[in-house]
Amino acid sequence: MIKIPGGVQFVAATNLTGRLSCITGMLLFICLYGTSCIPSKSLKYFSNLSDSQIVRLPRLEKPQARIMPEDILDIRISGANEATAALLNTYSSTTSATSPANANTGYLVDNKGDVEFPIMGKIRAAGLSREEFRDRLKERVSKYLKDPLISVKFTNFRFSVLGEVKTPGSFLVPQERVTILEALGLSGDMTAYSRRTNVRIIRDSSGNREVGQLDFTDKAIFTSKYYYLQRNDIVYVEAEKTKSQFEDFSRVSSIVATFASIIALTITVLR
Repeated sequence: MIKIPGGVQFVAATNLTGRLSCITGMLLFICLYGTSCIPSKSLKYFSNLSDSQIVRLPRLEKPQARIMPEDILDIRISGANEATAALLNTYSSTTSATSPANANTGYLVDNKGDVEFPIMGKIRAAGLSREEFRDRLKERVSKYLKDPLISVKFTNFRFSVLGEVKTPGSFLVPQERVTILEALGLSGDMTAYSRRTNVRIIRDSSGNREVGQLDFTDKAIFTSKYYYLQRNDIVYVEAEKTKSQFEDFSRVSSIVATFASIIALTITVLR
C-alpha cells in the first residue's frame, strides 16, 4: 500500500481548484465577449447621410389629420352675446383612460362620428379636417350667435411603441402631429439590440389597416409617408437575433459557473 503525503494531496487539490476557476473564467469571458460585441455601424441612424454640414432633403407634405370616432376635441365658441356663447360651450367632462397627468376634457366624437352640442344637437365630424369641421360648426352656430369665433383642436394624439425600446408603452401627447423620431424619443430610444433596418408601423385609419416598414439606417426615412405618425399608430421595433443568443449564453454561463462553484467547494471541503 502506497501512502500519499497529505501535503501532496493539498497541492493536487489546490491545483485542481485553480484550474477549474481558470476554465470557468475563460468560458464566461468567451460567452460574454462573443455575444456582446455588436458592430458599431449597425447602431448608427441614417448612415448614408453625407458629411456636409447642411443636407437638403425633398419637401415632405405634412398629412392632414382627419377626425375619427372616439377623438376628443377642444372646441371653443365665442361671440358678442357671452351668455349664448357660454351655453353653447357647455359639454360633459370626458377623461382619458390613461394616467391623471394625461387626463383631458372636451367634446367626444361618438362611435357614429357625431359630436353632440347643447341646443344644436348632433353635428357630423368624422372624416373632416379641423378646418372643415370648424366651418360646418360655424354655419350651425350662426343660427344662435352673431359673428361667432370658433376654434377646434385635437387633444388626444395617442400612439404606442412596442418591442426593443427602453420604455415601451402607450403615449398621449397634446400635439396634433408627431414624427417617428419624437415617438422613439418618448419611448427612451432603441436599445443596442434593436433591429434598426426593420421598424414596423401598424396603422388603422377608419377600418383601413396597413403595415409599413422603416429603415433607420437610411435617410429615405425623412421622405417616407410614415415619418409623421397618425393617431393610434403602433410602432413595433424588432429585436436582433443576437439578443436571444446573448440570453441563451447567459443562462448557460450561469449554469456552468454554478456547477464549477459546487465542484470547487466540494474539493475544498474534501481535501
